[in-house]
Amino acid sequence: MKRELVMKWTKGMLIALAVAGMALSAYLTLQSLDPHIPLNCPSTGVINCAKVTSSPYSRLLGVPVAGLGLLWFVAVLALGLGGGSLKEFLLPLWVMGAVFVGYLIFSEIFLIHAICVYCTATHICALVLVLPVAKLSAEPE
Repeated sequence: MKRELVMKWTKGMLIALAVAGMALSAYLTLQSLDPHIPLNCPSTGVINCAKVTSSPYSRLLGVPVAGLGLLWFVAVLALGLGGGSLKEFLLPLWVMGAVFVGYLIFSEIFLIHAICVYCTATHICALVLVLPVAKLSAEPE
């Protein structure tokens, strides 16, 4: 009984964090594709979403990094809920995402000299996903 409850909460946490990450990533992706979509964020000083989302670091080979984040959150959610033999890819996928988040945070702080609150919220969702990902990855079939 306890195990089922723990797994229910673990999957609930996975869903909540992944859906929040997907929503934030979708908003940032749409905004990067259509600059007429407003960023409801300060645009002066250290907190400056426009400076971050319009920087050269906001795209990778021409693709918005927010779009890559959206795909990553979808993949984590699918692998986390799908189980089976694909579950073995869940933790490595999370590690790849965490490393990329580290690069993005480094870019914001040291290269762009500005912080995007939406990006930061997305980074938090991605990093906290380690809790359900680690639990689901360690769970026997």
